[in-house]
Amino acid sequence: MVEKFFWYSAFVIGLGLFVYGIVRLFRKKETREGRFAWAALFEFLSCWVLFIPDEFYNDVPKSKPVLHVIETVVTALVKTFNIYFGDAFKSVKWEGHPVFSSIYGILVMLTNVVILLLVAGFLASFLDGTLQRIRLYFKRNRRIVLFSVCNDKTLTIAESIPSKGKKPVFANCGKNTDGALKERIEAIGGVRFDASVSEVMRKIVGHSRRVEVFLFGNREEDNLSELERVCNCVEGASKTKTRVFVELSETPWSMYDEYLKSHNSADGEKLVINFVRTEENFAYNNLLKYSIFEHAKVSTVGAVRDIRFLLVGMNERNLEMLKAVLHLSQMPGYRITVMVLDPGANREFLKAKMPEIYDECNIPGEAVYRILYRENVKTDTEQFEGIIGEEFPDFTFAFIDVGDDMRNAGLAMRLNALCFRMKRDDGYRIQVNIDEDGVCDHWNPDLMRHVDIVGTRKATYDYSFVTMSNIEKGTVAIHNVRYPKEDPKSPTWISYCNNEYNRHSVYARTLSFKYKVQLIDEFYGSDYGITQSDRIWKIYEHMRWNVYTRTLGYVRADSKLLDEAGKLDRKSRMIGRVHHDLIPFDSLPPEEQDKDALILTPKIVEILKSI
Repeated sequence: MVEKFFWYSAFVIGLGLFVYGIVRLFRKKETREGRFAWAALFEFLSCWVLFIPDEFYNDVPKSKPVLHVIETVVTALVKTFNIYFGDAFKSVKWEGHPVFSSIYGILVMLTNVVILLLVAGFLASFLDGTLQRIRLYFKRNRRIVLFSVCNDKTLTIAESIPSKGKKPVFANCGKNTDGALKERIEAIGGVRFDASVSEVMRKIVGHSRRVEVFLFGNREEDNLSELERVCNCVEGASKTKTRVFVELSETPWSMYDEYLKSHNSADGEKLVINFVRTEENFAYNNLLKYSIFEHAKVSTVGAVRDIRFLLVGMNERNLEMLKAVLHLSQMPGYRITVMVLDPGANREFLKAKMPEIYDECNIPGEAVYRILYRENVKTDTEQFEGIIGEEFPDFTFAFIDVGDDMRNAGLAMRLNALCFRMKRDDGYRIQVNIDEDGVCDHWNPDLMRHVDIVGTRKATYDYSFVTMSNIEKGTVAIHNVRYPKEDPKSPTWISYCNNEYNRHSVYARTLSFKYKVQLIDEFYGSDYGITQSDRIWKIYEHMRWNVYTRTLGYVRADSKLLDEAGKLDRKSRMIGRVHHDLIPFDSLPPEEQDKDALILTPKIVEILKSI
């Protein structure tokens, strides 16, 4: 009876260790190396336990019972090692053996352990290098998405790629890469290399149908250096269509216009380079989803609707939101007032970046807006509620980003509570910027009513956001309607937007077009011809462009710079950051006024509604 219990116990324990070893092998919370190590350990323990009863009952005890138990356990352990390394020796005897001693056996085990570690090191090296190269070799004829580094940004982009036909490949992702990042790469079937982007490109170019390269390192200088190397790799490769996305924030667009002209293919079939302004992308995609016109209120004077935009905080993201709402709000029947609550003192800094964006502008045909800028606001005190309650209680749209997630969320709750105390039921939207995904999953939904969570890293670095695929697809489709490919005089999209100013300007115009279609549907009975027949729509389109160009830092050209026709060549405009058309609509020549007419054909309207 005791013998059966011993056997059954060993069987149950051994089976449990075996199953647990399998479970540890597939646990996603650990690194791959950790999973294999723990799984091997528990399978080893399982084998050991299963050997013990056989050794205990089949070996005739020649020593004392205690020594016999010890000999049994150790011999079972040795047999387990034999499974891995071959039959080193049969058993352990404490009294020693003249030819095959226990010490010799232990030494054999230790040497085999060292061999095992060496083999494990080789396998790890193989998995980190050789295996990755083999995987890339068999998949390099597919559509490759290549990332310059492995970080949270690039992994977020890779995880959001919609098509399974695209293979993510990570350069500069060697043995020292964080284990959690490696796990995420494995989860999406990615390939990683210790080599640089250019070295990986050489293995891909000429074999893959299409390559998308994302240069999203932590330093702009590194991104631009990698761009040069990638372009050198593409030269001479006729089969591979390459598109490069380079993340920049501070580098002025115009510095690389000539570079883009010399490298971008005229037909876009070989190489296309796009600079990614992440915060601008965020602002446009955010405002594509949430309209600033939604809760605008009819003014007590006339039929003008007031957009009351509250901006809490001032940083790069808030600045791009400010710039976007200023130019998008230039719409017939609307005017905007923006209140900025700045915990710092950045007003003079903004004036230096945008010299002709004033605190207030009310010039018909040029711009209509007002900015109430409050500096050194202590948002963690009652001053926050006091300013809003006294000066801006009727805001229609609020965007909050002053620091970390919890601080932003706390301000959103306080603003929501203030609206509740004021018994506001007239409609408003509060947006709170939250960086970490999932941080708000368990928040009380009642406290966050009227509050939209925006700006998470997962959303900001979504593949479609980074590539501006939604807005760009619509923009390209509209371009092809306006300039049919059948017409030999029609410029291609690539040649039309072969510099960053033109491309981003057209994105802004497309977003404005989408707003205009919505408002025409609502207030003009879908009479889209009004944008051509009614002069007021031409005026406001000029005003939108006027404000947009000024938010980029351009100023009105001094008369001394103009030629006889009152114009500036493009090179002079870019050098001086001036423009001769930054004047009221009525001061424009008739041919320039006609350019502000919006042609909204049924096909263009259909495209805009599909974005």
